[in-house]
Amino acid sequence: MFRGIVAAAAAACVITAGAASAELAKWDQARVTKYAAELTGATGDLKQALEGIGIQNAANQNSWYQVRDTVQMLDTAAQSLAAGLKAGKGHDETLPRFKRLQQLRRDAELEGQSADIPEAVFEKVFSVGSALIKLRPYYEDQPMEEEKKAQ
Repeated sequence: MFRGIVAAAAAACVITAGAASAELAKWDQARVTKYAAELTGATGDLKQALEGIGIQNAANQNSWYQVRDTVQMLDTAAQSLAAGLKAGKGHDETLPRFKRLQQLRRDAELEGQSADIPEAVFEKVFSVGSALIKLRPYYEDQPMEEEKKAQ
């Protein structure tokens, strides 16, 4: 169930991100702060959606707990990025936080492939990906490795 969702979300993220400019966007503190706040809302919604459903398949219990834990860390990292930007920290100071978010997103995607998560969560996953795509041009000027492989 969730495997198809993850594949579709990953494909949507790669296609949309690939369409984005390949060069670093001019830093705009207010805009990046706004996008980080959107990300915080999206990760919070995803975390809440996962907490609101029980284990769907006892055989995948470990995978279920792992993906929930990773989403919790993703939410915490998003809050940290938003707080740093709101406090006036710029690109260089917040870049490690953004990179951590990207890694956690990839981890959650991989873990989600083996967890049995209802399709109703898809909208929340897509919102997180969409928020990250808005932030990406301010932090990365080259396509990510998986995008290069997909092209």
